[in-house]
Amino acid sequence: MIKTRHIFFALAINISLLSFNSLSAQTDQSSASFSGVITYSCEPIKKNGFAPFEVIVVTHNGQFRITESSESGKSQSFLLLGSAQGSVNQFTFFGTEIALTGPLPKATLDSPSNPEIGISSTPQIIAGTSCIPCGGNNWCAPSLGLAPAGWPGSSLPLKATIIYGEVSYMIIATSVLQLDPKEFRRNATYGDSFIIDKDRTIVDAKGFVELFQLTPPTDAIRY
Repeated sequence: MIKTRHIFFALAINISLLSFNSLSAQTDQSSASFSGVITYSCEPIKKNGFAPFEVIVVTHNGQFRITESSESGKSQSFLLLGSAQGSVNQFTFFGTEIALTGPLPKATLDSPSNPEIGISSTPQIIAGTSCIPCGGNNWCAPSLGLAPAGWPGSSLPLKATIIYGEVSYMIIATSVLQLDPKEFRRNATYGDSFIIDKDRTIVDAKGFVELFQLTPPTDAIRY
């Protein structure tokens, strides 16, 4: 089971405000409207460290659905719907299907990028796509458009190191599927990607605490 204290790995990461100048060789502004699905495998960096078995990112028109799955098949998902609509964390808590609503992860200034890692680095071919390591987390980003809020990079990565407190793991893309925007229309294949799953109890952070009569949130809720 995915541990509750790791409910939203993206919220525990500082977003890296990398300049587009440093990404100019790998970020094409014309592809900022990338619509598609990226599937990642995950590898823990530290022995016995936490890592989901698989991460799937669905993106279209600035919205994202990030699904983490464990090796046993259990999953939780995160909807990042833009500044106006905020985010939704969908998970199971003591047998209750929860949709926890809140703002988007806050953007904070990250440490300066490693000057030894940049546009002069050797390109890598991952999932059939070329990318160049950039920044302190070796964020290997091709021209796939903007990354989700809360991720430590400006462009969607094919490979990156995720750091969550003392836990760290690497995500590596195994497939990249570009979709026609029509696939995201209502009743189309991906039309419900950014809609809260049915039969979930929808609460904000205060409602979540009240629902389960918890003490004020510490690790479980990071808004």
